[in-house]
Amino acid sequence: MMKVDVLMGGPGREAVISRRSGTAIAEALRRRGHDVVVVDITERLDATTLRPDAVVFNIIHGTYGEDGALQAELDALGISYVGSDAAVSRLCMDKSQTKARLTEKGLRVPWGVRLDLRQPFSPKDLRIPHHAGLVLKPASDGSSVGLKMVANPSFVLPAIEEILRELGAVPYLLEERLPGPEYTVAVVDLGDGPRALPPLTIRAAAGVFDFEAKYQRADTQEMPVADAAIAARLAELGLAAHRACGCRDISRCDIMRTSDGEYALLEVNTLPGFTNASLVPKAAAAAGITFEDLVERLAERAASRAADTNSAHHSAAEGTTP
Repeated sequence: MMKVDVLMGGPGREAVISRRSGTAIAEALRRRGHDVVVVDITERLDATTLRPDAVVFNIIHGTYGEDGALQAELDALGISYVGSDAAVSRLCMDKSQTKARLTEKGLRVPWGVRLDLRQPFSPKDLRIPHHAGLVLKPASDGSSVGLKMVANPSFVLPAIEEILRELGAVPYLLEERLPGPEYTVAVVDLGDGPRALPPLTIRAAAGVFDFEAKYQRADTQEMPVADAAIAARLAELGLAAHRACGCRDISRCDIMRTSDGEYALLEVNTLPGFTNASLVPKAAAAAGITFEDLVERLAERAASRAADTNSAHHSAAEGTTP
């Protein structure tokens, strides 16, 4: 039996989704007979709410829970947790830095430019290399939060004005809009090394896989990729992205087909959702892994690291005994 503290909620815009994920994880672990406490966070962690002999299953999406801040606090407390460490979480939360890392490792990403909405600019200054559709999205937030499609460069400024009214002057990315289809690849390490789960094709009825399509609509289709050769290539790319960024335990990479028939990596998510509508549990099910098995084995990864750390401390203490 493991002791697991499930952290959910948080100050970000995906707090409601986080609570749904956290509730599902806690229930699954309890069904397996584990001792689970749910910690609902509104702003920041109160360390006194954590049990010193428990591992943490953090599922706080976006701000604070996914950007490395919470991971750094847990590291300072010496508490083992599911998922990537603070440095990797910071990297993957910043989409422009993630793209730079992927490019450095020889992986293709869409054309894009980071925008500082606190400074005035003209779309002419951006040197947009084409006149096809464009995408605006927050540089550091969930993969489907604040997503806006822009028909051509002349609509960039009106879209930015709308963003400023909705979200304020947050950093944004302007990217080329690729024709698709859109795919997602989950990578998990359940104790035998990282492996890609079956890639999924995403078909949003409204044409855009935004927050509404992901969590609020019933007509979004997410299904395993039928073509074996395409599935193998996508799995290869997802695993390469996971390794390029240094992810641990779990990641989910979003990929789009390009106009020349190749693939471009959009981003890497280190804390994907665990609701009944989420992509990782669906990919796991396609691989024959139940939800209970998935969350239990991820928690076991954190418990194994905690045991290794305790053993190392014990050995060090024995070595310094007079």
